[in-house]
Amino acid sequence: MKFHELFADFIQSILTPNLCSLPPCNKVLQYFDAKKVPELGIKEYVERFAAYLKIDESTYVSAYVLIKRLLKLNPGTLVTPLNVHRLLVTAITITDKIQNDFYWRNTDYAIVGVEIEFIKGLDYDLRIGREEYESIWREISETDSAKNDRCVPCTCLLYTSPSPRD
Repeated sequence: MKFHELFADFIQSILTPNLCSLPPCNKVLQYFDAKKVPELGIKEYVERFAAYLKIDESTYVSAYVLIKRLLKLNPGTLVTPLNVHRLLVTAITITDKIQNDFYWRNTDYAIVGVEIEFIKGLDYDLRIGREEYESIWREISETDSAKNDRCVPCTCLLYTSPSPRD
């Protein structure tokens, strides 16, 4: 199984499926809520990133680090079928721009206006340390879908050192 497939399965596993039981979303994630659940499933959505944008595994891991941090900094928020696609595209866009010298145009990501809300929700902290990265990589790699031994942590990510605030 390819890493982007493991990532898609992992994201699917963290969704809060029952929309009827959800409390009203806080302001941060309101920007990401769709009016209806997109027809394209998570696996197909992530597959498009892999096929058309050639996103590497360090980008997927780092994107999840940012999503997890966004949720931690904004208690009461949930990843739901209404917001997961927009959260993914925004986190992947931001991460790809940070990590790579070459990145796709915003029109290629098909995202408008939500990057800044995502970054604000992270309190402008986009740093990812080695320990945090490796922890998330293991979390994704150790899902039930990870039945292969191909997965090894990507070493191409430039880790950041903790700031004095940490």
